[in-house]
Amino acid sequence: MVKNLKWSVNVLDNGDFSKSSTTQPNFPEAWLQIGGSHETSWKFGYQSLDKPVLEINNFSTNRAGIIQTQLASLEVGKNEEWLFNLCLKSSSDEMQAYLRIYPIMSKGDVSRPWEFFFRPRVEPEQFKQVISVRSDVWRLRLETGVLGPGHLSIYQLSAYPLSPNRMKRYVQAKHAKKEIPQISHIQTIGEIIKPIQLAMPIPLKIPVTVQANVNADVRNLTSSRDRVQICGSSQVPLATTSCGRAQVEIFGHGFQESLEDVTATQTMSATTTRDVSALTRFSFAVYNFGKLPAYIQAEFSPDGVHWAVESEQREVGPEKLAVLSPVGFLRYTRLSYGAGGLTTLRIWVQAQS
Repeated sequence: MVKNLKWSVNVLDNGDFSKSSTTQPNFPEAWLQIGGSHETSWKFGYQSLDKPVLEINNFSTNRAGIIQTQLASLEVGKNEEWLFNLCLKSSSDEMQAYLRIYPIMSKGDVSRPWEFFFRPRVEPEQFKQVISVRSDVWRLRLETGVLGPGHLSIYQLSAYPLSPNRMKRYVQAKHAKKEIPQISHIQTIGEIIKPIQLAMPIPLKIPVTVQANVNADVRNLTSSRDRVQICGSSQVPLATTSCGRAQVEIFGHGFQESLEDVTATQTMSATTTRDVSALTRFSFAVYNFGKLPAYIQAEFSPDGVHWAVESEQREVGPEKLAVLSPVGFLRYTRLSYGAGGLTTLRIWVQAQS
């Protein structure tokens, strides 16, 4: 715990959750939900008149937390050293919380996040983390929450730029320890009658003779008779059950296909909207049964409401097959189509997952 250090004003947007969002009901301004499952709940309110708190109740093995909006991310400027402070409370001393910091470059590229882990207690506790920011980093986007099942209360997040002098004082205050007197010599082992702290390792050359009988089973292992049990002390990074057995998910390639027959007219129309967020790759195939050329174009959307054109318009000749493989990615996709007159189209969507 660092004491007697005066910092400047917290530069995080709504880091104390004092402002409620105007667009999200019952949630603080400048923050979004992230992770969790359909069973996870986020609750924003006040434990007292002047102490807002954001509570996360997570029942899944996935992480669940909050993340800053893009506009609320922290602009670091030319400050190279930053102090981040979190006030957290958990439902159990075994629960693990985390802090992710996403570095955003000047061109908008986002690097791999820096990760830090904490174990909050059942009473509110302060956690501090100092980081060094490279000169090519423009902004920082913060995410915090709980790893795996548990109940986490977040009271405040704050960030302070550190000048070189403040950084020096912080390091001195953090690492100041009582000096331990060194031991000059040990005459006999019999003089050590209680545990002591050693300033440095003291080698003791004591001869030891060990005799043991070892019985090893070297038979061939079979799947019907033998098994391997993997145990972990927590659910991150290796997910385990309450008895210590590993939770394993088997991944493989799957195939999905849908078919849609439509009639193209002079008015541009669109196919059924499809959620492609879980698909590795997908393509549209269009066959023109008519005598007039048809025109197709792929479209993407982040929410299924607002649409943007993903590719150039393609012509599908009479009795011809055209394939369209979008390169970009958003959660929802569809195919727009039209023609100079009435013509029948058959549209396939084939995907690998």
